[in-house]
Amino acid sequence: MVKIEEAKSYTPVLRQCFLTASVAVNIIAHGCVIGFSAILIPSLRRPESHIQVTTSEESWIASIVGFALIMGNFIITPLMDSLGRKKCHLLTILPVLVGWFLLLLVNNVAGLITARFLQGVSMGMLGPLGSIIIGEMTDPKNRGAFLTSVSLSLTIGVLSTHALGTYFSWQQNALICSFITFTSLLLIIYNPESPSWLIANGRFKEGEEIFFWLRGRNPEQEAELETMIAAQRMKRKSSVIDEELPFKLKVKRFFVYLRSTSKKPEFYKPITIMFLLYTMFQFAGINVISSYAMDIIHQVVGPEANAKFLMVLLDVERLICNIIAVFLMKMLNRRTLLFSSGAVCVLSYIGKCSYVYAKQNNMLPFDNQWVPIVLIALYMSSLTVGISSIPFAISGEIFPMEYRGLGGGISVLALSLNFFIAVKSFPILTHTVGLPLTYLLYAAIVVVCLIVIYFMMPETKDRTLQEIEDSFRGVSSADQKSAEPLKGYTNDQNIAVTNPPLRRRARVTDIAQRVEKLKWQWAGHITRRTDGRWGLKVLEWRRHTDKRSVGCP
Repeated sequence: MVKIEEAKSYTPVLRQCFLTASVAVNIIAHGCVIGFSAILIPSLRRPESHIQVTTSEESWIASIVGFALIMGNFIITPLMDSLGRKKCHLLTILPVLVGWFLLLLVNNVAGLITARFLQGVSMGMLGPLGSIIIGEMTDPKNRGAFLTSVSLSLTIGVLSTHALGTYFSWQQNALICSFITFTSLLLIIYNPESPSWLIANGRFKEGEEIFFWLRGRNPEQEAELETMIAAQRMKRKSSVIDEELPFKLKVKRFFVYLRSTSKKPEFYKPITIMFLLYTMFQFAGINVISSYAMDIIHQVVGPEANAKFLMVLLDVERLICNIIAVFLMKMLNRRTLLFSSGAVCVLSYIGKCSYVYAKQNNMLPFDNQWVPIVLIALYMSSLTVGISSIPFAISGEIFPMEYRGLGGGISVLALSLNFFIAVKSFPILTHTVGLPLTYLLYAAIVVVCLIVIYFMMPETKDRTLQEIEDSFRGVSSADQKSAEPLKGYTNDQNIAVTNPPLRRRARVTDIAQRVEKLKWQWAGHITRRTDGRWGLKVLEWRRHTDKRSVGCP
């Protein structure tokens, strides 16, 4: 745990940078996992390789990571809410580190697949966790830029392993990548726990200290903290009665909770949006080109192309575009960046499809190697600037605190399944229907996802997490201003009970439970009245439909 009283001279932005760096270095190590197959598979094809593989085994080595992501998602989803963000972040290190060392020791295909599977489990654990950590612990004004570091770090990892693969063997490459993972472990140890998680678990004082240590103290930050604490107090009050229930009733209420939760717009809308974003992300081909870079270059540019050089060149372009995306995320709206880059991606898909088809059927009036290279470069820039940056940024912003762990884990299932499907099916599709039709199919999937996202995804730039959550509930900013929290944390709005015999606190809790049970829309319809006998400020709810008063007697 970082000592809050120390490091007074450091600015909040630098503290947030250090926090983001610990996540980023861990993601770099997992980016190496994604790019490693592009180095490993061509090396295994060589006659002198001590491990010989078939075409089917090659696709399993590349795609097993996506399948293992699913297990990682299931593991991390309940742990995020029970153990906390920091402990879960530390847990992501173990499988990937074991995977790197296992790659150094194995001498058969089964061992390679096992090592890659362990690394995929770790990646599945880090997928929802990394964005949530950054989203919860950084300032809304800089959150978009910090969240863009997720895709930037993946790019650096892919570039690193591809560049190392041009000079070192795949075993030496694995050893170097293991040191990156160990570095991230050291950084995570010195990170604080997420203040949002602490507050959600009733540790208000500790959460408040870490919040101000990370974000600084000013009226804007104080207001955000008060809103967060008030919202969590409300949820905790409504769930107090559950602690005294027998086990069978708790299980029954849990399934009732899941059923009722799945009907809430603040739960199913973010999951649907993230499902579409992750599907679009995978079929836009970012992990396909990372896994089969040299094969794709040979098919599009030609067998005479210097595939290793072009692969590293594309990774450098991807890195530059990711850096540009950090600034674009700060300047442009999320929706603007997503749909503009998505349109360019679809057009570049169509361009590559048309070029390869025309080349295969001798329909080109002239041919030059620079034409496909420019098309691939345009495609890579569109992927990196928006399509690969926005999903990870949105995933750290869009889920309400109550469902952040569950929602993040469920939505990343789309990332996992589509990772596996896209990477596993790509060599099969190219061998059966050809590269042009494969690209057309991928482009069609991207278009469908973009159309649905256009009507569902709200703008999240420069908005607090509470404001985004309220937008899914249908609570406007005007409602927020007129609504009075159940229990505020400013001195002039304190409704602390000073006369225990009156049991005012129990009555307020009872009101909260009744409101939750009846699902009344209380936001924007709360007024205060003063009890004439005691001069206490008492909350009064008015039903949204018929305005009947249900206040304290």
